[in-house]
Amino acid sequence: MHDDSTVKKPADSTTGSHLRLVNETVFNKCTEGVIVTDQNHRIDRINPSFTRITGYEPADVIGKTPAMLKSHRHDEQFYNDLTNAIKTKGAWQGEIWNRRKNGTIYPQWLKIFRVDDPANGCFYVGMFTDSESLTNNATLRNHAYYDSLTGLPNRMLLYDRLTFMLNLARRQNSLMGVLHLDLNRFKLINDSLGYSYGDQLLQCVAIRLKSCTREVDSVFRLGDDEFAVLLEDIANPQDASRVAKRIISTCTQPYKITDKELYITISIGISLFPGDGEQFEILMKNAETAMLRAKELGISNYQHYKPSMNTQVFEQLTLEYNLKKALEYDQLKVFYQPFVNLADRSIVGAEALVRWQHPDLGMVTPAQFIPLAEETGLIIPIGRWVMETACRQMRLWQKQHNTAFTISVNLSARQFQQPDLAEMVNRILSDSGLAPETLKLEITESIGMKNPLQTIEALKILKAKGILIAIDDFGTGYSSLSYLKQFPIDTIKIDRSFVMEAKDIESESAIIDAIIALAHSLDLDVIAEGVETSGQVEYLVRRGCELVQGYYFSKPVATDEFEALLRNPPWINGQKAQTR
Repeated sequence: MHDDSTVKKPADSTTGSHLRLVNETVFNKCTEGVIVTDQNHRIDRINPSFTRITGYEPADVIGKTPAMLKSHRHDEQFYNDLTNAIKTKGAWQGEIWNRRKNGTIYPQWLKIFRVDDPANGCFYVGMFTDSESLTNNATLRNHAYYDSLTGLPNRMLLYDRLTFMLNLARRQNSLMGVLHLDLNRFKLINDSLGYSYGDQLLQCVAIRLKSCTREVDSVFRLGDDEFAVLLEDIANPQDASRVAKRIISTCTQPYKITDKELYITISIGISLFPGDGEQFEILMKNAETAMLRAKELGISNYQHYKPSMNTQVFEQLTLEYNLKKALEYDQLKVFYQPFVNLADRSIVGAEALVRWQHPDLGMVTPAQFIPLAEETGLIIPIGRWVMETACRQMRLWQKQHNTAFTISVNLSARQFQQPDLAEMVNRILSDSGLAPETLKLEITESIGMKNPLQTIEALKILKAKGILIAIDDFGTGYSSLSYLKQFPIDTIKIDRSFVMEAKDIESESAIIDAIIALAHSLDLDVIAEGVETSGQVEYLVRRGCELVQGYYFSKPVATDEFEALLRNPPWINGQKAQTR
């Protein structure tokens, strides 16, 4: 094989400067065949992969037109449409049948785009893969350059394509965009429904992503639930924003997978060439940083990269590193907030709440580290440790005070999706000696209603073992009464936001009244959260609420402080109840 860089052009060619536009290393090592023609469509240069795929050496094709490659399987209209697309849109891509030097006809996946050069008018670049050999050789396709599940090019091909296009964009002084996408709830789908559903969902997402982009743009799968979109030659940053909005709108619509309707949310980070970087690694890193920021800000969000984000990401990574060490170094503590019976003001149980006391960062609030633990999966070992610790401690208090106190433990979304949840709870109860009927597991209303039928089955398994079930934050979600009647639950907890409306004894809250009436009609206990004033206490007494928790009686406290409350509750002995 000749080195095509040694082939001389005709002396009267006007495209000599074109040859210098393409970075030599990328051009020669690109795995796709590349062909460059002048403005008259005469072949000016090919790369080694062109020769490998077609069999043609540079001397065979230089100065000729690509028509020499025709297979004659396409009619004239096909080529007219191809030419018009390049004239009007500046690019075309699709499958085309061409002929190798040995005469065999084969399919190519070809992309052609026009490159405008102020000095010499324009020239054309074609990039192609041998789609037949890639299809027939699954090992090469899957292992090297394409994702076997979705058919999208992978990270390796993204590196080739983006590096190549950056050289052209640098020469043309044009703007390019890189979008890094992450599917936020994908792991839950895999964990709860299985990989078959997850695989089908990824295939559907790939199709929708391609429908959101132009002919000149490219979609890649980076791995797992991450994708990238390369936007070539955009006019301004708003163009990238518009694509991100289109992707979010399209990809968050429900997916019908077999017998289920699935939903996902998506986070998108955007970096732009040249403002956010001029090299592959920098642009990709900054797009990922922006994506992580979008994830922090809520579901279905997109963010453009800002330099300040690097500081935020560093802080987040530091927090994640420290959180991984928190269990090992005994930095996590379980605090307890009492449940108070309004009939006699006695303590009948407690809710276990995790706290993180870091030696340097101080007391890290749950709002800071619980979402991070959920996202990283650390919530699984942390949640297990909280349940083990709380059950052992409650069993000790039961023995000391000769009473059947209950301990309430929260289950996060990821914990609730664990396939071995019931087995884990059984093991903890057995090890601690705690009776199942004195353990209450709390799930939020929103978790329970994500998949009501699955929730019912999971709760039935737990309930069959004698474990108590509570619906937390009731009233803030979208509960269906028909499903609620089927949930095997014991307690409804009224969210603190409704309790705050009842500021004094004269206040009225229709929502609280409705929740209490609903609970009693279903023979369920009611716990009101966030009780902070005597007026709220009196109001709840009049409305028939049995149990309360809140700062009026006690904030969440450490083990020794809770023991003091058990021995001598200040609100029973005439002392002033706690306030903020």
